[in-house]
Amino acid sequence: MRVKQWLAGCLSAVTVLGCVPFAGAADSTVQARQEDLSYLVETLTENHPDFYANTTEQAVADKAAEIAAGLEEMSDLDFTVELSELTAMAGDSHTMLSVGSALQDFHMLVMAPEWYEGRWVLAGAEKAYQDYIGQEIVSINGHTMDELMAALEPMISYDNEVRLRRQFGGMVYVTEILAHYGMATGTEESLPVVVRDNDGTETTLNMKVYSMEEYAALDPSTYVNASQLRAAVPVTEPDGSVYYKLLDLGGGALYMQYNSCREDLEHPMDEFAAEVEAKLESGDYPKFIIDLRNNGGGSDGVLYPVTYLAQQFIVNGGAAYVLAGEGTFSSALINTVQLKDAGATFIGAPTGGSVDHFGAVTGFELPNSGIRGQYSNKFIDLGSYYEAAKPYGVESFRPDIEVEQTFADYIDGVDTAVQYILDHEPITSALTKTAVVSSAHIVVDGAPVDAPAYVIEGSNYFKLRDLAVAFTGTDAAFDVNWDGDARKVTLTGGAYTPVGGELEPLTGGTQTAIRATADVYVEDMPLVGKAYEIDGSHYFKLRDLCFMLGVSVEWDGGAQTIRIDTGKPYIQ
Repeated sequence: MRVKQWLAGCLSAVTVLGCVPFAGAADSTVQARQEDLSYLVETLTENHPDFYANTTEQAVADKAAEIAAGLEEMSDLDFTVELSELTAMAGDSHTMLSVGSALQDFHMLVMAPEWYEGRWVLAGAEKAYQDYIGQEIVSINGHTMDELMAALEPMISYDNEVRLRRQFGGMVYVTEILAHYGMATGTEESLPVVVRDNDGTETTLNMKVYSMEEYAALDPSTYVNASQLRAAVPVTEPDGSVYYKLLDLGGGALYMQYNSCREDLEHPMDEFAAEVEAKLESGDYPKFIIDLRNNGGGSDGVLYPVTYLAQQFIVNGGAAYVLAGEGTFSSALINTVQLKDAGATFIGAPTGGSVDHFGAVTGFELPNSGIRGQYSNKFIDLGSYYEAAKPYGVESFRPDIEVEQTFADYIDGVDTAVQYILDHEPITSALTKTAVVSSAHIVVDGAPVDAPAYVIEGSNYFKLRDLAVAFTGTDAAFDVNWDGDARKVTLTGGAYTPVGGELEPLTGGTQTAIRATADVYVEDMPLVGKAYEIDGSHYFKLRDLCFMLGVSVEWDGGAQTIRIDTGKPYIQ
């Protein structure tokens, strides 16, 4: 990968959503800025589901007043950074403003900071500094990286420390931003960057400050990055040309790289999933790896067919792994939680996306400056839906086994996390759990239903046939069909046909619940979700079924009652 391409990717953190110059549509700069400021505050506070979740109305009003007081003296950059700070008060990684809109002619150091093993590493620089690639970055212009991140933090939209760090790394080399926060004057022709080798020896590199025009005119031979110094490139190297691909890593490991939560129209996910299924059913692969480390999101439903295959692979004794890390964000974070919930082992590093988070964005543009931004439309509480997410809140999802990429492995062409999986025995999921009779009540469309349930790991599980009775007479009514030879349950819309034994009370005490291996389909869609066998009967989590049926389900803790409303949609 060439350095300019690398830096272009980093700069996307600064220039997110495009660059649009100030249009000057109002009679004066001050008036235009005031209109934009008012528009921004109104847009965020009226459309964001809870803009004040992490701040206060008074704090936002004070910030807006502070910006308004300095409109006449501010540069375009200063104005945009101040608006970015106001937007970031939401404490929401998805709600942000484009700083790039005011960076039409910015200046920068030709350096690429990357995070390895708890430290900032110089991963790219002018070729004169090639010998220092891989060394720790101690400071820039006399300020430590921690000091710089603390200074730039107010303008960064984030909801966890991993996201803050990742965003910071994509803008710390822009000198106008450093100058805005007093970390530079903005007039320097060069800045000192101190690096430290493994022996503790520090070296000061006087790095030239380049204008965008000067940078664009540089010959590629004048700079270098770590990717050019590698002894080899692993087959699992991120491939930006595809959304998903499948590789045989040898040693019985099937590897899927998933780079964007999007459907490839030329290679639909259903077709791709069929290829995955054929491989898994061949019996040649005791390990199945799904890599989401470089997936920034999209639509979490795209992976659904593969998630189901991973689930069935796990319940039949296979070892499934999900790889995630700081680049795993938004819908890819949701997919990581879903796979972990299905029983996959999460290996890698804490995620850039938070488990519970605001999301589902809408873009906007300020009327005069044309600065673009986006805001979230809903809060996604994954802890209410997935057992794997219950211990978390608005924070990174943490791996079962933390294996970060080391810089030494990177240079040697080794994918540290994948190599860990290849070097160790398969990790299979515990398929047996303890079940106790639930005291919860169930109400469907206002009518109580005497449907017994078991509690397994804090969630209520019901027999499908009991639920079919509970839904009788509603718009979500369904029938249950069992194919014993194929070990397949199919739910079809319409009236339920009783077979006897429905709604029978459960005996007390604890029971042994074993993950069910049967396939479960709602019409022609597989049901992703845990199912257990207890005394020869199949039990399913109610939320999983309600999700597939598209009906609302809520838990009333005070009344210990599950309330289902088939007239309302299931909202996740």
